[in-house]
Amino acid sequence: MLKTEKAPDCKVRGFFIRATIYQQTMIDNPSDTLLGFYLSHLGRFDLRLNSTNRLFAIENGGAEVRTAGHTVMIRQMPLPQEWLSSDRVEAATAWLFYVNKHNASEEQLTFSIELQPETDLIGEVGTGQRLFTAEFKNGIRQLHLGTEDEEAMAQRAYAEDGMPSRLISLLTSPTIELAKLSPDKRGVRTQIPQLYAGEQFYFHYILAENPYRESVDYPGEIDIATWVTVDQPKHRLEKAWQEHTKKL
Repeated sequence: MLKTEKAPDCKVRGFFIRATIYQQTMIDNPSDTLLGFYLSHLGRFDLRLNSTNRLFAIENGGAEVRTAGHTVMIRQMPLPQEWLSSDRVEAATAWLFYVNKHNASEEQLTFSIELQPETDLIGEVGTGQRLFTAEFKNGIRQLHLGTEDEEAMAQRAYAEDGMPSRLISLLTSPTIELAKLSPDKRGVRTQIPQLYAGEQFYFHYILAENPYRESVDYPGEIDIATWVTVDQPKHRLEKAWQEHTKKL
C-alpha cells in the first residue's frame, strides 16, 4: 500500500501548491498513480502516471519513479519571477520529465495532468509553432497547460537532445499524436513511445494562470499571456532549473 503525507505548503504568487511526499515503497497494481498535484484558482490539477506493468516504486520524495522498464526523473519548479513579470503572468509552474529505459521489457507509460471533476470546466485545444496547449477559462480566470508538439520533439531527435534519433520517422508522421487532449477534455496526456534500453525521452508540462482580461497590447482582444508563457524550449527550462537549484 502506498503511504503518503503532506509536504509543507509552498506559497507562490498568492495561492498554494501542495506536493505529496511518497515514501519509497512498491505498489501493486498502480493503474493510474498520483505523482503530485497543483491547486489553481480554477481547481485542482492532478499529475498522474499510468503504466501497463503492475509493479513499480516511487522514490526520493516523489522526484524519481522506477517502473519495470523505466526510470523517470521529475523536476518541478515555479518559473522564474523575471519571466512572469516580462509576460505579465501571475503564476506558472513547470515539470521536466527525463524518461530513461533501463532494460528491454515492454511497457507502456502514459503521463497526464488533468483538472479534477469538482468543476465542470473543460479544456480547448490550442496550438502554436512546436506547441500543444489546453486552455481553461471561466470568465474570471484563465489557465493554459502547454507541452511540446511532435514537431518540436522531432527537432530534438535530429540533435539527439533528450530524444533518440531513431524516433524521427515516428515524430514526423502526420498520424502520430504523442501529446493530446485527454478523452474527457480535462487536461493533457502524453504517451511515451517504446524505447530501447539506454534511450532517453524528455518532455515537459508547463501550467500558467492569470485573471481573464483584455490584452494590454491589443485592446479589444483577450490577453494570451499564459499561452505565451507555456511556450518554452527544453534548453531554457533546464537553464532555469539550474538557477532554481542554486536558491534551494
